[in-house]
Amino acid sequence: MKKIIKRPVLLIMCLLLLLSMTACGSGKSNTSDVDRDSVDKAVKNTIAIMQHAEDLGIDHLADAEDEELQEFEEWIKQNGLPIKGNAFKDGYSSYIDAVKGDLGEITKVGDQTDIAADDENITCHIILTGTKAFPDGRPRTATAEIIMTKGGTITSAVINVDRTFNEKLVNAGLNTVLGMGTTFCLLIFISIVIWLMGTIVQNVEKSKNEARRATEQAAEKAARQIVEREEQSRNRQEDLSDDKALIAVISAAIAAYESEESGTAVTPDTFIVRSLRRR
Repeated sequence: MKKIIKRPVLLIMCLLLLLSMTACGSGKSNTSDVDRDSVDKAVKNTIAIMQHAEDLGIDHLADAEDEELQEFEEWIKQNGLPIKGNAFKDGYSSYIDAVKGDLGEITKVGDQTDIAADDENITCHIILTGTKAFPDGRPRTATAEIIMTKGGTITSAVINVDRTFNEKLVNAGLNTVLGMGTTFCLLIFISIVIWLMGTIVQNVEKSKNEARRATEQAAEKAARQIVEREEQSRNRQEDLSDDKALIAVISAAIAAYESEESGTAVTPDTFIVRSLRRR
């Protein structure tokens, strides 16, 4: 972890935070037992550390990973500063968003801290004034909320920029439109996905049906060809039968003629028919 403390005056300020926190101690669940001055100093010193985080070399913690935060907490313990790493990260991130957003640079930290306590925690609120202005020209303000244990350890910190009623209404409307728009976009996307799936299924079924019809047509064609070949075979057999009968008749006629001419008996078996032509 890079060197954190760059200016002695800032180290003194951090030590003041430590001293102010030691007076918070444990107490009952009402603000009458809380040292308001010590809590007020702790809150203001915490905000001051955020304002000078770059000079302290801890501004990178806004985007730090768990390992860096653990190193930061170790450094905190060594220097006696009771701020949780995650609390500082979240608080400093909200501080950067506020400064770069509608609040602007902080010009004033409120004089009085609003304090509420329960059995375990102390919740503090303080008003911050920035360089930017509300629509009516008043300086823009923000509310810093810091939560600490009765033992004095800061566990949560956040800075919320104050909004006018109209700004809240506009933001609520934008959030509603954004939420509904996101929902409708998601529904449209789901509808497109369902339509695409249906189209794909239909194309697959169509391809299957076409393949099945092609197979059936091929089978029908093959069956017709088999039937035609069988009919041709039967026709050829019938033609051969007819030819044999005709040959027998012709042979008998020739044998009879030869027998009459020669005066000797001639049988049809003595003749061989080489070919038979139909006209």
